[in-house]
Amino acid sequence: MRRKSRNGNGQNKQVPEWFEVTEIRETKEKIDRMPLGVSMARTSKHSFATACVFATICFVAVVMSFGVLPSTSADEKCLRIAMPEIYIDQQKIELYQKAMKDAGLCVLATEMPQVRAIAALRSGKIDGVFAAKNDLPDIAKLPMVPGDVLLGSLDGYLVMREGPIEGISDLSTEVLGVPLGATWCSQIVDSYANIVKVPRGTQMLQQMLAEGRIDAMLTDAYSLDLTGGVPDGYKAITIDHFDVTSWLKAEFKDIRPLFDKGTSAFMASVGR
Repeated sequence: MRRKSRNGNGQNKQVPEWFEVTEIRETKEKIDRMPLGVSMARTSKHSFATACVFATICFVAVVMSFGVLPSTSADEKCLRIAMPEIYIDQQKIELYQKAMKDAGLCVLATEMPQVRAIAALRSGKIDGVFAAKNDLPDIAKLPMVPGDVLLGSLDGYLVMREGPIEGISDLSTEVLGVPLGATWCSQIVDSYANIVKVPRGTQMLQQMLAEGRIDAMLTDAYSLDLTGGVPDGYKAITIDHFDVTSWLKAEFKDIRPLFDKGTSAFMASVGR
C-alpha cells in the first residue's frame, strides 16, 4: 500500500507505507538511546518554563484586577467617635455612620462610657465624643471644638427619699451614688466626700437605691425616663441643666461644617 506525500516542490509522490513505519521506529530508537539525564533535563526545563508562564499570567491578572476593583484612598482618614451607651444602640450607630458618609465623611462610631472616652481622647484612640460638658477640653486636657448641632438638652437630678433635703448642699452623711464616667456632674460633687461611683448608669443606681445601699443618686432626665422614672416615695430635685453636643479634636476643625451636616441628618433620621 502506498501513501501520498509532498516533495519539496509541492508535488505529490507515492511513499511506501513500510518507509513511514521504518522512520517512526528509528526515531523511537534514537529517543530510547538518549541518555536518561538529557531526557529528564529536557522534560524538567519544559515543566519549569510552563510553570513560569503560568505564574506570570496569574501575576499580571492580579495586578490588572487592582486597576478595575474599587479601592479606598490611602489618604482617607476615618474619624473615630465615641457615643454614650445610654443614648445609642447598634441601629443608631449604623444610621449615624450612614449620615456622615452621605455628608462626605468616613466615621467609625462606637459605644463608650464617657470616663473611658476621655481617656481614649487623651491616648489618641478616638477623635471625638458626644458629651454634655462645656469644660470638656479642660477635663480631657486637649484642644477641642464643639459642633453647632444640639443633640439634646437635659436636666440633671438629685433623686432621694421625700424629706427636707432640697439640694446637694443639704447632704451631710448620706451616701450619694454617681454614674461612673458622667461628666456633667463632676464639679457639682467635687466638694462632697461620701460618693460611690457606679457602673451601668442609672439602672444600677436605681437598684442600689431600692436595696438601701445608697441614700441618693444623681442622674439625667433621659436616663431616668429610660429606667422607669422616679420611684415611689422618692423625689427628683433639679440641680443642673446641660446641653449635649458632639466634640472634635481641634485638629479637625476645618471639617466641622461637614460634621455638623452629618449630625443634623442623623438627628432627623432618629426623629429629633
